[in-house]
Amino acid sequence: ERPHNFKPQQAVDLIIANSTDLGYKAIINHSHWGVLYKNEVHQRLSFGQYKKGFIKYIRPDGKIDLSLQGGQETRDKYAKIILNYLKKQEGFAPVHDKSDPQLISDLFGMSKGAFKKAIGGLYKQRIISIEKDEAYTIQMDKTKLKAKHLVIATGSPAYPQVGGSDIGLSLAKSLGHATEPFVPVLVGWTVQKDQFWMKELSGISSWVSIDVGHKKLFGDLLFAHKGISGPAVLSASLYWKKGLVKIDFLPNSSLKDALRDRKKQVSTQLQLPKRLIKLLLENIDVKDQPVQSLSPSEWEKLSLLKAYPMAPAGNFGLKKAEACRGGVLTSEIDSKTMQSTLHENLYFIGEVLDVTGELGGYNFQWAFASAVVCAQALEKKLLAKI
Repeated sequence: ERPHNFKPQQAVDLIIANSTDLGYKAIINHSHWGVLYKNEVHQRLSFGQYKKGFIKYIRPDGKIDLSLQGGQETRDKYAKIILNYLKKQEGFAPVHDKSDPQLISDLFGMSKGAFKKAIGGLYKQRIISIEKDEAYTIQMDKTKLKAKHLVIATGSPAYPQVGGSDIGLSLAKSLGHATEPFVPVLVGWTVQKDQFWMKELSGISSWVSIDVGHKKLFGDLLFAHKGISGPAVLSASLYWKKGLVKIDFLPNSSLKDALRDRKKQVSTQLQLPKRLIKLLLENIDVKDQPVQSLSPSEWEKLSLLKAYPMAPAGNFGLKKAEACRGGVLTSEIDSKTMQSTLHENLYFIGEVLDVTGELGGYNFQWAFASAVVCAQALEKKLLAKI
C-alpha cells in the first residue's frame, strides 16, 4: 500500500467493507485501508456504507486504526450522556472502570475506553469529585452519590488510548494519601546517537541478558525503528531510571567458548543474526577475520559483546507502556484488607498502587489478587453488620 500522510484525530470519509474477527475493514478517502475495532463500534454497519470517521492511531508498520468518534466534541458528548444518566438514576450507575465492556456499551452506547476517558475528564474538571464525612460523596455536576465504602481501582495512565488515566492518583492526593508520580514502564527504549545503528536492524531479534544495576534480565531483544524493545528490554525498563545499562549478546556462553575454532571467521562462529553481527563488529571497530588473527586489543574490544554499554535516551512513552511505576504508597495501605490506614472504608486495589511486576502476567495477577483480598474484607465487614 502506498505511503500516506494521515494524522491522528484527522476527520476522514470511510466506506465500510467486509467484517473480520477484529471488526470492520474500511476504505479511507477512497485510497487506503483501515480497521474499525468491533469493541468500539456501537451501531449496525453494512457493506458499502458511507460513514464519517477519524484516524485513531497509525501503527509503526503504517497500518491505520480508525474510530467513528474523535476529538474533544465527542468526549464532551459522552460526558453529557454519563451525567444525564446519573441525574436520572439519582447519582448511581452500576458500572466502573473494571466493568464488562458490553455492559458499558449497553448502558451508554460507548466503548469502555471512551467511558474511562469521559469519567477522567469529568473529574479533572471537578464536575466529579470526592468528599469525605460520614460517607464518601462523589460530586457529579449537580448530582451527588454517597457511598459508605469506596474502592478506587482506576489503574494508571499507561496505554491512554484505551482509557488509562492518572485520576486515581488525583483522588488519593485529595484524600491526603502519599503518592509517587506515574512513570511508564514495561516499555521500549529510544536510543542515543551512538546507538542509531540499532535502528537499521528493525524487525530483528536476539536472545540477550541486560544488566540494570542489581538486576539481570534475560529474554529476546527486538530492534525497532525507534530503538529497542522486546521482553528483555520491557522487563529491564521497570528497573531503569537513568544512566548506563549493559547488554550481553552472548548470554549462554563465554567469548572464548563462542570463538573456539581459531581458523574460522569471527562472524561465522557467533550465534547471532548476520546483520546484527556485521553492525556489532563495525560498532566496536573489529574487522571480521579468522580468530587466530585477532590482536589482544581486538579481543578486548570483542569483550564488549558480553557487556555492551549504552544509556537509553528515554522510552517509547505512555502510549506504548504496558504499565506504570508509581502510584499510591503501600505504606498507607493494610495489605490484609487493601483498606487505607488513613481513612476507614476507603480501599485501593490494582495498578493505582505503587506495585509493579515484570513482564509475564504479574500485573494482572496483582490486580486480581488485590481485588480478591479487598472483596473478602468487604464481605466480612458487611456480613458482620447483618
